[in-house]
Amino acid sequence: MPIQAGPIVQVAVNSLSFRARAMSVARCIDAAAIAILALVAAIAAFTFRDYGLGWDDYTQSQYGGLLLSLYSSAFADKRALSFVNVYMYGGGFDLLAALAAKILPFGLFATRRLIGAAVGLVGLFVTWRLGRRVGGPVAGLFALVLLAACPLYYGHMFINSKDGPFATVMAIALLGIVRAFDEYPRATPATIVLCGVGIGLAIGSRVLGGFAVVDVLLALAFVVFVRSRASALMPALSECGSFLIAFIPGAILAYLVMGLVWPWSVLSPLNP
Repeated sequence: MPIQAGPIVQVAVNSLSFRARAMSVARCIDAAAIAILALVAAIAAFTFRDYGLGWDDYTQSQYGGLLLSLYSSAFADKRALSFVNVYMYGGGFDLLAALAAKILPFGLFATRRLIGAAVGLVGLFVTWRLGRRVGGPVAGLFALVLLAACPLYYGHMFINSKDGPFATVMAIALLGIVRAFDEYPRATPATIVLCGVGIGLAIGSRVLGGFAVVDVLLALAFVVFVRSRASALMPALSECGSFLIAFIPGAILAYLVMGLVWPWSVLSPLNP
């Protein structure tokens, strides 16, 4: 006579089968997301030369060249720290584009279009991973498709050297913040580095990136409130303290990254 599986064994088998199917579906959805990223990258690679000059390309490209001179001269050439009023804004994208133009054969402005597309693709990738982490593979795919199909985002990838990169680095900062609270109260070193780099680039791109820190503090206060209601106030405060102490290296990294892409900001504590 055939041996009948017990109900517990049958439930376990069904659970494993369901998990296997779910993982297979998730892999297919992730493959679709990767295919979309590859398609956008291919379109950008074939069309980046077709975009004209931006409204501030000349000024921003000069700023990038001056930032490059600042670092290549070991801070002897300080013109970048007083260049019209642009020195009061971060120039990470302009610095990267100026450096890439020294290497790539496309010319300065075509290189700026290409680097803008690359930064925009990073933003699409991070948005996908952020949506996937928060809501699963389907949410990540929808977030990617909606952003890639947004004319304002896609067009500004190529032509806007301020808002496009700022959107990308804010997405990086947000992904780091979400990971940090997902791992609360013991964030991993990789998450701390991601937060430091993302927040540093965000503030170094636009001072409004500092609202990312405000968001963290508000979310942290909410977490402490919820945990204190679930257990007691002192353990919740102790967890919060450990969490903040672990992020001291991340805060230092954020300050260094901000100074790298926005050197004027670290000349005086009140500059940002």
